[in-house]
Amino acid sequence: MNPLVRLMKLLKPQLPLMLLGTLLSIITVMANIGLLAVSGWFITIMAIGGLSGVTVNYFTPAAIIRFLAIVRTAGRYAERLLTHRATFNTLAALRYYFYTRLEPLLPYYRVNFKSADILARLQQDIDELDNFYLRVLLPTLVALFTIPLVGWGVSFISPDLALVIVGALLIVGFVLPILILLLSKKRARQQAKLSSELKIELVDGVASMRELLVYQIANQYQLSINHVSKNYHQAELHLHRLHALATALTFLAINATVFASLYLLVPLAQTGDLKPEFVASAALLILVCFETVINMPLACQILPKVHDSAARLFEIIDKPIPDVGGDTLVTTGTIEFNHLNFTYPDAHSSVLNDIDLTIEAGQKVAIIGASGAGKSTLVNLLMGFWPIPQSNQGLGSTISGNLKPGITINNIDLNDLNIESLRQHIALMSQNSHLFHATIADNLRLANPNATELDMREVCTAAGLIDFIDELENGLNTWLGETGSGLSGGQKQRLCLAQVLLRKAKVLVLDEPTKGLDRRSEKTVINSLFAQLEQSQQSLVLITHKPLMLQKMDKIIVMDEGTIVAQGDHNTLIETNDYYRTLLNYF
Repeated sequence: MNPLVRLMKLLKPQLPLMLLGTLLSIITVMANIGLLAVSGWFITIMAIGGLSGVTVNYFTPAAIIRFLAIVRTAGRYAERLLTHRATFNTLAALRYYFYTRLEPLLPYYRVNFKSADILARLQQDIDELDNFYLRVLLPTLVALFTIPLVGWGVSFISPDLALVIVGALLIVGFVLPILILLLSKKRARQQAKLSSELKIELVDGVASMRELLVYQIANQYQLSINHVSKNYHQAELHLHRLHALATALTFLAINATVFASLYLLVPLAQTGDLKPEFVASAALLILVCFETVINMPLACQILPKVHDSAARLFEIIDKPIPDVGGDTLVTTGTIEFNHLNFTYPDAHSSVLNDIDLTIEAGQKVAIIGASGAGKSTLVNLLMGFWPIPQSNQGLGSTISGNLKPGITINNIDLNDLNIESLRQHIALMSQNSHLFHATIADNLRLANPNATELDMREVCTAAGLIDFIDELENGLNTWLGETGSGLSGGQKQRLCLAQVLLRKAKVLVLDEPTKGLDRRSEKTVINSLFAQLEQSQQSLVLITHKPLMLQKMDKIIVMDEGTIVAQGDHNTLIETNDYYRTLLNYF
């Protein structure tokens, strides 16, 4: 379906407000045209009356002028109020609509989406859709309805002039804009693409500034930004030149039509077929009637941007949501990976191969391996971020007794478990956990909305953060900046750990929880964490390379290229596995 048609369907709830705003805009434009036409006629007859001494009834024209002036002023105010209200409502509805459709996709397509690209689509592209009603749809509807009305009104003065005016309005309102559209279409799409690339480059660059400086490639990055920026501004300059050309041609068309009216009407006035006061009235009417189509060139220039922005947004939300989970609630029990194989959609090679792993309730298991070994994929599958493919179910039940290949919790297949229940049962702390621009308490309540201040203090104590919080003037009510600015890297990590502990899940999945901590702080956090685990009997799945944590684990899983190559406790692996020793020495 055409993106603009889909966009129109999304705007349907705002249709009454949009139509009312359009009606008021038409009334305002016609009142403005009528005001100048009547004013020109009135000024002329008053001048003629003054020169000839003829008595003129000025009460009725003056009343009409006052009425039209009031209608124009009130109509303009009401039209602005309603059209902008419709625009703001549309903007809010579109943001909500696209966010609610995007949110379910992120667990599954997170590896395919760049955060900067998502930001560009949700901000820049939706802002571009903001122009659809106010700068594209509204001017088009006003032009379509007012051009016939203007032609009909002018026909009472001169049918020939009516044809000239309607022709000029059609040229300025449709022929010229379509020509501008054809000339600007390629550049408009190029500008939209470059704008998105520029935003992605800037966001990624700011996030990676430290690495750019450390590896001394900041100059290359700046050159790349300058190149994209230069191309973007060239495209923008081309569009501005086309807009200036359209404005100049419109100005010429208006003045040419005024001269045409004089050419047609003056001879009629000389022969007595037309009263002379209508000559001035028609000239003023022509000058203002082009208000009905003055915005059409800009509308056609904006239209490709709106189309492409809508297409980009629909492209991302149209991705299929994998059918994950069933209705069975999760209960505490053993987690088993039964000869699991997994390949990401559209990938050519398998990420996990014949994973056979058992995690008993209350057991502490570490997963280690080089980057790309499959650790994060294993965790994502356990969290239900990707469905276990049916191909795993077709491997038969002879591999491991009566268990089918896949993942089970308490002997129930993960695909049959309720996803919300699963994520209440298992809490994940990833390396890219996000902190919001809110208070420390608000960020903690995201993990558990019903948490009391005592609960929050307990988990902050376990995470080694409570001393820092008590030193703050507002304590837990201290505001954090964007992404937790105001906290050090280690403090952010401990706050994210406190969030996970506050969930009170039966299974904790922690990805490098002590990253960014010095050795003393790390030891304090580890001791507090494991003391709480012993007390709560929670299971722990840990991704880490810190020997201090590995020594406390019941079992360590060593992965390489999507395969488990060894498993056992720390002391056993140190003695028997060269790859394990190599990993510890490397990290």
